[in-house]
Amino acid sequence: MRTVHKIAAALIILLGLAHVAFTFQNYKEFEIDAFWFAPAGVAIVLAGFVNIAMLRSGDAVIRILCVLTNVIFAIMFAAASFLLLEPQVYFGILISAFPQ
Repeated sequence: MRTVHKIAAALIILLGLAHVAFTFQNYKEFEIDAFWFAPAGVAIVLAGFVNIAMLRSGDAVIRILCVLTNVIFAIMFAAASFLLLEPQVYFGILISAFPQ
């Protein structure tokens, strides 16, 4: 299970990096929507970092924070699935909910 969690954490980080990279493709100029889009990708990257921190630490507080982060992201991706019928949203649900 630990190996699966490592893979999921790496995929979360890659999803976040891809999200940030697509900011430059989706928005030709710096506007308010781009300002919200890019930091959402950064937040996804940070969620991956929380998963890595949990894998490296046996601390109960970090474990609670990791589970809470993954649950929140799974819920947010699920909510986004009603508005965005894109494969990356469903992928986000899967990799956020799976490491538990």
